[in-house]
Order: sequence, then C-alpha cells, then structure tokens
Amino acid sequence: MRPRIGYKKLAAVGVAAVVGVASTIALTSGSASASPVFGYSGYSYGTDVESGLANSGPQVVSKFGCTTDATKADRNDIATANVNNQAIARSVRTDTHAFNDKSGTGVTSNATAVDIKVGDLLTLTGVKTTTTAKYSKGQLSYTGNTTFAGVKIGAISVPSLIKPKWNTKVAVPGLGYIVLNRVGGVKTSSGIYSYAQAVVLHATVKNQYIPEGVDVAVLKTRAEISKPATALVIGDAYGTKANADKLVVSGPTSLQTTCQGTEGKTVKVAVGELNIPKVAYVGAVYTTKNGAIGENKSYINFTSHVGGVKVGNLSIGAIESSASAWKTKDGKGGVSSSSSIASIKVGNKTYPIATGENKTLDIPGVARLTFNQVMRQQRYISVNALVIDVYSLNTKVIVGHSAAGVVS
Repeated sequence: MRPRIGYKKLAAVGVAAVVGVASTIALTSGSASASPVFGYSGYSYGTDVESGLANSGPQVVSKFGCTTDATKADRNDIATANVNNQAIARSVRTDTHAFNDKSGTGVTSNATAVDIKVGDLLTLTGVKTTTTAKYSKGQLSYTGNTTFAGVKIGAISVPSLIKPKWNTKVAVPGLGYIVLNRVGGVKTSSGIYSYAQAVVLHATVKNQYIPEGVDVAVLKTRAEISKPATALVIGDAYGTKANADKLVVSGPTSLQTTCQGTEGKTVKVAVGELNIPKVAYVGAVYTTKNGAIGENKSYINFTSHVGGVKVGNLSIGAIESSASAWKTKDGKGGVSSSSSIASIKVGNKTYPIATGENKTLDIPGVARLTFNQVMRQQRYISVNALVIDVYSLNTKVIVGHSAAGVVS
C-alpha cells in the first residue's frame, strides 16, 4: 500500500445568514461562437512536506496554473533542498511547461537532483523525474517515470532499483520505508492530471532525519490539461485571513481554488473554531465550490460561511458571501456576488449593518468595518463580506471571501 501525501478530510459545519446584499454584472455577448480553449496547469517541487517541520512545504518550486497559454513555462534551481534542517536533495532543478505540437497539447513537468540522501540510511544518485498530461485527437493520456543512476540502502548497492516499476515500496532499516517512482493519474469529464514523484520517504522508527509518521516527497511533479471548453473557471473562497503591517499573521482558512470546476458537484471544506493569536476568535468556517467547464457552457460558484468573529469586545454574528461567473459558447456570460452579516455588537450596543457595496462603519477606538467589499472586472468578481481594520493592533482581518471568474 503506498503512503498518502495529502490532506485531512474535515467535516462540514453550517451557519445561517440574516441580511443579504447582491450585485450582478453581465459580460458582453456576441453572435459568433468563440473557439474552445485548453487549460494548462503544472508544478515541479524539489521537496514537499505537509507538516509543522522546519523547511516544510514546497521548495525549489516551478509552477503555473489555470492558463490558456500553450507557451507558458517556469523553471528553478537551487543548491540544496532541506527538510527538518537536514539536506535531503542536492543540485535540484525543476521546470514545468505547456506545449502544443504534432504530438498533441498538454503539460510536462520535470525535476532532477544530483543526489538524494537520508544520512547513511539511503543514497539515490542521478535522479530524474518527469510527468506529462496530454490531449491528442480527442483522447486524454498521461505518462510518468523516475530513473536513478544509483541506489544504495545503507552500504548496499541495489542495481535492480535503478529503473523501478511504478510505486515500488522498499524497506529501509533505521528509517521505515520508501516508495520509488510514485506515479498516477486521474481522468475526469473536464480533463486529466498526472503526477510523478522520485521518492516518498516515510519514517516508522525514530531517527534524526524525519519524524515518525511524516511523509516527505522528493522531486514531486504534476501536469494537468483540460478538455476543450468555452472557458476555464477561476476563483477562490476562504473564511478568514489576517494581516498585520503587511505580514500574514493568519493564512486563509478553509481555502478552495479551481481551474476545471468540480464536474457540477458541490465540494465543501470546513474547519472548527480557531483563534488568530492576539487578534480574533473565529467560529466554525466552511467554504463550497461548484462548477464545470464544457464546450457549450462553463460556470463556477464559490461560497464562504463563518460562524462569527470576536475581536476584543467587538462581536459579529454569522457571515456569508458568494461569487459566481459563467460563459456560454455564443459569448454571453456574467458575474455576480452577494454577502450577508447577521449582527454587530460592541458590548451591549448593537450597530446597524449598511447595505450596498463598499459601505463603511467607524466604531471609535475599536475598528473600522467595511461591508460587502466588491472588486469587479468584466469576467471576474471578488467579494469580502467584511473587512475589519483593528486600530489597536494595526491589523486587517478579512472575513467571508469569495471570488469567481472565467478565462477564455
């Protein structure tokens, strides 16, 4: 069984809103059918760890996302990639690029390293990883592979692992196990994505390099291509985000994004109550997305729901927002947004909630509130249900963010 490198599936929590504000803008329409577009996305990481470890998260990153440009490319290189303050991969290079040639159209992502080492437990040399997702003659396909110049487990060379089969699991004494040449792909009604990872390290025993139970992916690549569609869909949603003096003190909660939509299914991400240290207490948060792309119509809808926020003696009831965008092959389309806030109180005093876009309320000595903060372009709209500027903390808290758009 191969290890999982991923996410925790969280239960959804619902809240109710009281007052709503909506705005809508229509796109230009045309009688001629627009040509379908392809969507290209990809990344290559030197290392990736999803944990609280030092040096966790992607390193040596090359990536681009949700573009219709078949010439898009990115590359990166660095001397070493570290995990838990240990050098894991040396002389790492990554690149990802879209293409459109006689073989078809798609994305290829590559990553190489002179060597990958876990102390004296594991040494992999001359490592090359690649994956491609492609559309050709109406068909979707993918490939992926990793090769090594040399493989040593402890002090023993293992030449049979230089060209391992996909998802080859090998025990490593003193560490746990590794998965070499991890490859896979997922096809949907909208397109296909593929991934290839040179090696996944998983510690099952105590060691000085990687904590037990943590997965480390080294040379991690992904490629994605959508089927021809009238438009790609973009946007995001999150519950809260806080910034102090331009520094992020709390990243987006329950973040969701998109490029191909969800095949018309509603996808929900939720998180329980949380504290933003020294800033705010936030009630349960969840976000949803629902949309699809196709040759006749592409559409997307994001929503954000927050159970309430407390900042000092400022209490705000349930907060919600939504954003939608759509486009049909005849060039018609539109974007819309809405937001709502249940209540605002400071101590025992209740404040009125302004309606309309970008309305403000100043609460002396406490905060400046901006309601239904909307930013729109012809094919994109973004809404923050509430923005709180906390005077005493010089901090801005965004609550209930949703955004949606189409790209063609």
